[in-house]
Amino acid sequence: WGILEELAAAIGAATACSRPVADSEWRPHHEHVGQTGVTIRPNLYIAIGISGAIQHLGGVNNSRTIVVINKDPEAPFFKAADYGVVGDLFDVVPRLTEAIKTFKANTN
Repeated sequence: WGILEELAAAIGAATACSRPVADSEWRPHHEHVGQTGVTIRPNLYIAIGISGAIQHLGGVNNSRTIVVINKDPEAPFFKAADYGVVGDLFDVVPRLTEAIKTFKANTN
């Protein structure tokens, strides 16, 4: 979860999770987004390593822009995405975080 928190810090965002993550007690239940959790409508929602089950989509489908990062090109979430990256989150997310940090350092 640390790499997700680092990305969130780099872009000034909060984290959320799916029900299985909350049920496994990896994250607190108040972060659970979906039909049985909270509904969110951020300007940018980045779904990282989430398949896109209909229950989770119900909590995020009103987001302005949805970006999906998943190693499974057939993950259902890609159908709801505005942008998608097929790749392993453990490779993609650190690269994205570093690119954002570099961009911010060069624009300040």
